Amino acid sequence: MFDFFKRRRNKNREFDWSVLKKRSLPILILDERWHGIFKNIEKTREIIEKEEVLKELLKEEARLAFEKKEILARKKSCLDKIIKLTPEVFDNNNEQSKAEMEKCEKEINQINERVKSIEEEIENMPERIREANLELLKCTINSVYFKMRENQHRVKELEELIEKTRKQLAGYIDEKEGLMEYDNEIYAYFHDLLGGKELQKLDNQYFNKT
Repeated sequence: MFDFFKRRRNKNREFDWSVLKKRSLPILILDERWHGIFKNIEKTREIIEKEEVLKELLKEEARLAFEKKEILARKKSCLDKIIKLTPEVFDNNNEQSKAEMEKCEKEINQINERVKSIEEEIENMPERIREANLELLKCTINSVYFKMRENQHRVKELEELIEKTRKQLAGYIDEKEGLMEYDNEIYAYFHDLLGGKELQKLDNQYFNKT
């Protein structure tokens, strides 16, 4: 890990944020790997705010699409009604049917205006979502890289502790082996000197062996 970051630092180049605009990026709040970044760190207030902006844009995009579908269905109902009213209006000169037809035509005109407005909004949504997504990515990078920098310092501390502990452990192992070797030599000496039966009595007395 450290070699990787050292190579990046040694390039002495600032990151070009415009590069992100050239890449096809996933919608971060829909990306499981993005959420995984925050398993061990908390989101900053700025990240939460940018995340909320992106959520609202996605909701707005879905709402516009639903509204368009809904009012187009209403427009079809109006057109169907006009077709049904046509004989009464033009053949029978029915005033009530005329009023209903005019009402339908007025509603269709209103729907057409709203559909045009919705389509303009929907057309702009991908760019707005992309910009909001990029802003969230920038905040994420800034936050996460600060955390990674902290992690590097901690990893270096841990490496030093591990090396120190490794040396201490090697010393403990040498001491343990030395003590065991000494005890075995003494035990063997007294076994030869006193015999196994008497040595067992000493074991029982000094080591509480049964």
